[in-house]
Amino acid sequence: MNALKFLLKLALAFSLSTRAAFAQDTELSWRKAQAFVPGALFSTSPDALSFEKKLPVLIYLHGCTGIYPPHDVAWAKDIAKQGFVVVLPDSMSRNQRISNCDPVKKGGTNLFPKAYEYRQQEIAYALEQLQKKPWVDQRNIFLMGHSEGGIATALSEHSGLRGLIISGWTCKNLNNPKFDGIRASMNKPILVIASLEDDWRKGKTTDGRCVDSAEGRNLMQIDLQGREHGTYNSPLARESVAQFLKKNTIN
Repeated sequence: MNALKFLLKLALAFSLSTRAAFAQDTELSWRKAQAFVPGALFSTSPDALSFEKKLPVLIYLHGCTGIYPPHDVAWAKDIAKQGFVVVLPDSMSRNQRISNCDPVKKGGTNLFPKAYEYRQQEIAYALEQLQKKPWVDQRNIFLMGHSEGGIATALSEHSGLRGLIISGWTCKNLNNPKFDGIRASMNKPILVIASLEDDWRKGKTTDGRCVDSAEGRNLMQIDLQGREHGTYNSPLARESVAQFLKKNTIN
């Protein structure tokens, strides 16, 4: 009996230490995050922010190769000008994290199959941290993701989000139904922006449009012309995001 109690205690201690290590690992994506605020040129740490009034927040999820300044930071700065605090968690800062795609072949590699599980952990952790901030307008927390981040956004079932913006993703994966479709609640406002001829999707098993997976959801699809995977360079995309946020922010 004593031996059994000892083994149970040992198992419990191991479980707790594993959870602590996991939490610390997820925390890295937040601790290394970049935050952009209205009126500021440079980023800062989200934990360093303090405001006298409550502000809306947008969590932005980068693609499979990490935060790409010409696209992801550009989006963050543009959205910050609209009065939002934009936080970009850094998934690549986590221990042993590597890319799960090949930008040359424009497709996934499955070298890091836990990538999508990681992204959901990072969303949950970011929301947990934002709930602790007195300056955050809890009614107006939005989630936007591009490419791999767009997949994570489409698959997000997290509560506490006012609306979703899916960039550079089709909500379609014929090879893996687990990544097919949208998981958000039916009444959640969703904006999708993606290029019709995007080389990452055209003629592949991920070819499609999120609107075809909407199943009656409150979803607007913006189809961009051309083959560019990124969306920021499109004036239509930027205007659509601005209008979506303006329409769905609670005053």
